[in-house]
Amino acid sequence: MVSIPPFLSAQHLTSRHRAPRPSRRRGIAAATAVLLAATGAGTSLAATQVTVKNPGGLTAVGPVNTEYGFPSWYEDSNKTRVELCLDAENPLCGFLPGDIPDETAPISFPDNFPEEAFYMLAGSELALPGGGRAVLVLGLEAAFANTVTEGDQLVFGRQRIVVKGGPANATLTFQHPYGTITIDTDGAGDGKLVEDISPAVGNFSTALKSNIGPFLKWDPAAAPAAPEGYLGDPGQDHTVTGSPFGYNKFSVNGGGLALETDQFTVQGKISTNQGVNGDSAVLNGTMIDVFASSGNGAQLQVDGQAGVFETTPMLSDPDTGRYYARVQFTGTAPATVKVTNIGDKPASSSQISVTKPSGILITKAVYDGTNLTVGALSSVGYPLTVTGLGTLDEPAAGTPSEKSFPVKAPPATVTVKTAAGGSASLPVTISGGPATPVGLDPVTPAPDPGPVVDTGSGSVPGETQPTTAVATAASTTVTRGGTVQLDGSASTGAASYKWLQVSGPAVTFSSDTAAKPTVTVPYYAKTTDTAPLTAKANDPIQIQLIVTDKNGIGSAPATVNLTVQTDTVAVAGSRHRLGTELRVTGTSTLPGNTAVLIPATTVVIYDTTPGRAATKIGTAQVDTLGAWSYRVKPGPNRQITSVLVQSSRGGTATGVLATR
Repeated sequence: MVSIPPFLSAQHLTSRHRAPRPSRRRGIAAATAVLLAATGAGTSLAATQVTVKNPGGLTAVGPVNTEYGFPSWYEDSNKTRVELCLDAENPLCGFLPGDIPDETAPISFPDNFPEEAFYMLAGSELALPGGGRAVLVLGLEAAFANTVTEGDQLVFGRQRIVVKGGPANATLTFQHPYGTITIDTDGAGDGKLVEDISPAVGNFSTALKSNIGPFLKWDPAAAPAAPEGYLGDPGQDHTVTGSPFGYNKFSVNGGGLALETDQFTVQGKISTNQGVNGDSAVLNGTMIDVFASSGNGAQLQVDGQAGVFETTPMLSDPDTGRYYARVQFTGTAPATVKVTNIGDKPASSSQISVTKPSGILITKAVYDGTNLTVGALSSVGYPLTVTGLGTLDEPAAGTPSEKSFPVKAPPATVTVKTAAGGSASLPVTISGGPATPVGLDPVTPAPDPGPVVDTGSGSVPGETQPTTAVATAASTTVTRGGTVQLDGSASTGAASYKWLQVSGPAVTFSSDTAAKPTVTVPYYAKTTDTAPLTAKANDPIQIQLIVTDKNGIGSAPATVNLTVQTDTVAVAGSRHRLGTELRVTGTSTLPGNTAVLIPATTVVIYDTTPGRAATKIGTAQVDTLGAWSYRVKPGPNRQITSVLVQSSRGGTATGVLATR
């Protein structure tokens, strides 16, 4: 469970609205995403809940800074980015006495690092009649599940209201900038609610699901102005802006109360950092090929290691966010390398493990309906093991080793391994084969009707009931390659279920006779395509459910409509210098997505130069920053002036190529 420390003094809560804690934090277990806790018990407990929620206020999380293991920044829906304020001597960072083990020394991880820090922390308080109070805390917090150690980091969004000395045995309704909460008080007039979303160790994207955001900041229309580079000063009350509901206040109603305040304390440092992702570092003889990504114009370097290699600046192509360096080392290859963004203040960094190349190139993985043919080249010797299938023997010099394996059910991906443990994988391509025979629908056992009594006239109670199909979906929007769960369990009188697709791209049902099946929408363009697709990628999907009762009587159909969301593809910075180089580059973004897409999006590129038929040029994979690039030298021997690009996630774009 999530550990909630005991209350501190009223003065502490009033002065800073900080999360109360003992001298050593007891830890935040990552097993529970949301905790709702209320003082008092009894039948009124059900009223303590979040009644108006606010998801979507946070939209993106930055790269993890490996100096301390937390994200470099979080971004809200207003495009404001904030970072952790880690300056012990800066009062705008809001650290309280005891937060930092040695307050006379700079913050450093892990020996002198606070047990909690905040990307944003806002608080407000209502004075209640008779000396009581209600304290509000809204924050995006960086903390540790147990202790300040590597691998224990987590970030969550918290909203908390604590009531002391309020109306007894009452239901109070609180409204704040991010929503509404009701709290039941006990006989002493005490109550509380704490919601933490979601303290998952190392999964920093879970905080994007919280009700926190956009970030609150001092209202610029009211003096004084916020300190430059900060959301506000945690030592002063001030009016704020940022509520997605337009309600930048804290109020309570119920139990004879009707109180409101617009005064908040706010802390948060606006981020000027870009962070850095260490993508990979591959050993290649006496060289290490280092790959990283960051914002455009970042200053990245591979930090030198004494006696092994020198500090090396990384190179980048304009507007790509990609960075690369080839580092020559002496002696034994290092196990890790460190990439630092020296343009960030403080500098951000990423530690990358150095990996060895597998020495394997899979040249073929094709299933024709009867045989799975696998081909591979090895620079580290034979035989090679094809996982779950057999071995590949040494071939004639310069040719790949190739073998066909008779199978009825090929794997989705072929993995080939060497005796030394190196491995490589390649998705299986299906080249043919007949359709799999259709099986009989499973028979759902009818429920036991119990004794049936016939009195000679009238109906038997409980023998029949109205049969009505009710169909819903967990989400009405689905992406190409994505899944969504359907739900027909609310249907009445149902002894069996049957789901049917009426229109749209053909989906795959996990089971078309289950009450709650999952449907998968296929990817759009495939790397094996040879001609442009003509079917619309985002045609709406309509699915119907018919339920049948125990007497075989079917219901009228219920309909679920799904909207297919595709990525936005653009072509930019592309050219074809005949006889020199063909370069086609662009971007692919999926609206609302902030996580790394697995598998990565791919694009298929076609030559659509006027006067000739469209022909396939090649394919490219979209990187983690949404960019893709296809380059070949010297390129085709005929001038290409325009292209068509189609994405695996449904996007389509055309582009004109420069010829100079």
